[in-house]
Amino acid sequence: MTTAAPLFDASACIHRINSASSLLVWVLDPTNSSELLDRLRAHSGYPDFKVVWCGEGWRELVGACHDELAATFPDYRFYAIKEKWGVLAFQARPRAGEAAAEEADRLNEITEKYRAASEVVCEWCGRCGSLRMDARVERTLCDACANDMTTMRFPKQTPIV
Repeated sequence: MTTAAPLFDASACIHRINSASSLLVWVLDPTNSSELLDRLRAHSGYPDFKVVWCGEGWRELVGACHDELAATFPDYRFYAIKEKWGVLAFQARPRAGEAAAEEADRLNEITEKYRAASEVVCEWCGRCGSLRMDARVERTLCDACANDMTTMRFPKQTPIV
């Protein structure tokens, strides 16, 4: 009897900073998120763009933020999409080079909307969560994932997105 491969491979969402480091960070799973990563690639400020530095639970937020930015600023460039201080940080500019103050303000309004939304979405699984500042690292997690993180390197919950 053969067993089917799991639909979600948590190891694909973990990235070791370097070979000497024990620090692990979460990234969007390249298998589950390949279509989104391909859409983002055209707007990356870096030609070797490969990953988004946040968990699968925020995939829909990243996609929605990208779609709104691309609709408002067709030539926008991002320089980082990541978790920072427990929330989604989408670091972008309206275009390469100079931008008017009004454009920068509008871009910041858009990215701030998704940063605020990330405060209530579990970064790992996408369920309702809250910003947890009591752990050794600030994260937005649901109760189940936060509980798992007390004894594991990453939650055992399967992302719902």
